[in-house]
Amino acid sequence: MLNKDLKLNNRNLILTIAFNFIFVSFIFLSGIKYDYFQARMLILILLLPCLVKILYEKNFSNIKIFLYFFLFLIFHSLVNIYFENFKLTLYNFYGIVFLTAIFIISFYYFDEFNKNIKNIVNLFLVIFFLSVLMSYFHHNDSGQNLFCGGIKIFKILSFVDKYSAINFNLNGERIEEIRFTLDEFIFKENSHLGMIAPGVITYLLYVNSKQKTSFLSKFIVFIFIFLCLIKSSTTLLLGTALSLVIITIFNFKIIPVNTLKIFSLIFVLFFGILILDNECRNRFVPTYGLVDNDKKDTNNLEFEVAGEINKNLALRISQFMKVKAGNITSAIHFHAFMIAKKSIIEKPFGWGVNRYDVAFRYFNEKSPSKIEKLNSYNNKDGTNNFVKIIVEFGIFSILFYFFIILFLINKQIPIDLKFFYIPFIITQSLRGAGYFNGGFSLIVFLMLFTYLRLIKKKT
Repeated sequence: MLNKDLKLNNRNLILTIAFNFIFVSFIFLSGIKYDYFQARMLILILLLPCLVKILYEKNFSNIKIFLYFFLFLIFHSLVNIYFENFKLTLYNFYGIVFLTAIFIISFYYFDEFNKNIKNIVNLFLVIFFLSVLMSYFHHNDSGQNLFCGGIKIFKILSFVDKYSAINFNLNGERIEEIRFTLDEFIFKENSHLGMIAPGVITYLLYVNSKQKTSFLSKFIVFIFIFLCLIKSSTTLLLGTALSLVIITIFNFKIIPVNTLKIFSLIFVLFFGILILDNECRNRFVPTYGLVDNDKKDTNNLEFEVAGEINKNLALRISQFMKVKAGNITSAIHFHAFMIAKKSIIEKPFGWGVNRYDVAFRYFNEKSPSKIEKLNSYNNKDGTNNFVKIIVEFGIFSILFYFFIILFLINKQIPIDLKFFYIPFIITQSLRGAGYFNGGFSLIVFLMLFTYLRLIKKKT
């Protein structure tokens, strides 16, 4: 009998770990790809038990919900395609099917996910720390020497000579510092870590400040935040700072004093880096300097304004930020916001799921940017999910963000869930890579069904 119970417990443990790993893969490991394999696709395995539940329960009302969701997405896209005389591409169709699949999985597994958030976060931390450890044995210079935040390393001029014209500042002076970063395997770009880290940081800070946890647990949180600062980005700093402020404002009365003190310390640290670091400040400047890479002549830079922003306004922003010009990252963001503004006026009901690339091409052909890179960069993800949602769903996006506010202010929803979920939405609305990277669509649907469950219980 004891052996039978032991085997059953071991089986349950293995299933739980497998369940957690599947969600870790979709949320945190979405950037891992090898040939045709993509880690995020592992979540489709959960469709099999979902199908079994559908057949076993024979609940046709659930099937209707799934069908209505799918048909709405199809109808919304087909209406746009019909009037544009286009065809529904496989890219659009796969997006609709995949979004529906995530919707179904979230419907059946939101409760189990909420109960396992702590274990899911811990599993991610183990995988991330292993990735960092392995990077020391297989170091490969990623070339990310200039980014927002991080740890600065001062070098002599002869060393800086190896780098390109980007290491000249806009006053024609040499930059004699680079930044140390981690070249680990999971997050090839610092901003990719920044898209998911705020949710982990805010959740861990809350849990460890509210509960009596071991020194080891607190040390792990400290190490993770330290590694995030080494592999820093505007996305990480701004996303974490805004998340702490927004969640605290709407839930101030129920957050313990010790937690508020820690939040204040992290906010001051992260926001301080944003306003004191030149590389961080130039992310908010809409002017872009065009450098002749052959001559490397920064004394005669030409400046263009991204996003069709008024030049006088752009100049005032530059003066306020004390930065002469932004970089290509800031230019791409301002250009994307311009597309969103034009889209909501010309197509108020949106372009349809995964059709941002069509809108991008349409508006760029009508008025191409003088900054050539802006006519091709980030043509599918919009650089952030706020722009992508606005362009693809138009005025329906108002309903989406209204729901986020309802979730945020609802007193029935446990505060620890808010500290995990909300930062994903806030951060990836600032810098995201679509609905299927960084767990965005999954997080949204998990929040939706969690909210509906609580509303149903209340009534």
